[in-house]
Amino acid sequence: MDDCCASGAPKVNGGFDLAVIGAGSAGFSAAIAAAELGAQVALIGGGTIGGTCVNVGCVPSKTMIRAAEAVYHAETASRFAGIRRKAESWTGGAVVRQKDELVSSLRQAKYIDLLARLHTPLPIGKV
Repeated sequence: MDDCCASGAPKVNGGFDLAVIGAGSAGFSAAIAAAELGAQVALIGGGTIGGTCVNVGCVPSKTMIRAAEAVYHAETASRFAGIRRKAESWTGGAVVRQKDELVSSLRQAKYIDLLARLHTPLPIGKV
């Protein structure tokens, strides 16, 4: 029996040894590992490139949590003798804009620019 993924093996429809579904961190890791082993890889993503973690999960939620923690700690610091500081202000819109900029920069650097460095076309789906 022939190995469908062996070097030089004919590919059906012009194509790929492996299709990775999901353009988040796990999908990117799998696609890169397979490509480094010589496979022709199709990376298929149906949502925003970068997946849940960078776009709506880990990165944005932790950014907002840390901002709220900073305000809380500033507001409660005076419970310690000798500390007289408080949070001067809290502008939620500015924090959200900063979070959005962080998400955008990570998506660009860790996903879009990485594909460009690998000389790989962008994933199928939204970018």
